[in-house]
Amino acid sequence: MTLIDVFVVFLILNAVAIAAITDEDSRSTTFRGVSLPSVIDAKDLYQAYQDIQEEYHSKLQGEDNEWKILNNRQGVEVSLLQHPADPTCPYVKMTAIMPASPQECWDFLQLDQWETTMPLMDPFYEGVDTYGDYFFEGMNMTVARKRTKRILGILGKRDFVFVSVGHKGENEVFMSGTISVVTKSIPRQRDYTRAFQDSIAFYRPHDKNQTHLTIICRLDLNDSHGDGGYMPMWLYVKTIGTTASRSILNLRRELQRLSETKM
Repeated sequence: MTLIDVFVVFLILNAVAIAAITDEDSRSTTFRGVSLPSVIDAKDLYQAYQDIQEEYHSKLQGEDNEWKILNNRQGVEVSLLQHPADPTCPYVKMTAIMPASPQECWDFLQLDQWETTMPLMDPFYEGVDTYGDYFFEGMNMTVARKRTKRILGILGKRDFVFVSVGHKGENEVFMSGTISVVTKSIPRQRDYTRAFQDSIAFYRPHDKNQTHLTIICRLDLNDSHGDGGYMPMWLYVKTIGTTASRSILNLRRELQRLSETKM
């Protein structure tokens, strides 16, 4: 599940393109993503998801976590938390009430719906390829590669290789996630920068067939192994409050439309 609507980011980037491309110090060179063997094993995928899910859940629950609110409008709150070991790629949290049940929200964002739902929320979505379904400990997992279009003639195409997971937890809470993975079985493709995103979503029941949605993610549009990308992380941090809010508002709008068509 990729909900970060980058449209506003790149409108701003258009105005600072030269500075962005030449600012070497502002780009991250940290290697990111969970390394997997060439022959992918379901247990490894499960463990990758469990590790990130537990880490992100701890950031939501910990009393010492100091989330900084970046944007709070129209019922959507976006906040930021510094990563202790990787400060150039912080955690971003989005919360909102959605006009649909947890099951409906969860279904809407499932990987097999992306060809229909993603273009509604991400103007640069190009497509998704799947590389196998896996099952372990009662959990269904899919390895996939998402592709994005070239953006406004400034930045080249991106792709993200990840394991997509969705399941139902305790107390009627649905959960889903996309965890970036690195494996030789899905090599890099010419003309695409291999970017990074980990994302975990929690869908909790709310009043009157609504959902309290919480998404926590980390995103870097630069190469996940430090080989380029030309997207300064300071610009991402500066604009993510607006872009993340826009993405959630787009999601809420589409869920509202879906609800109205069922009436």
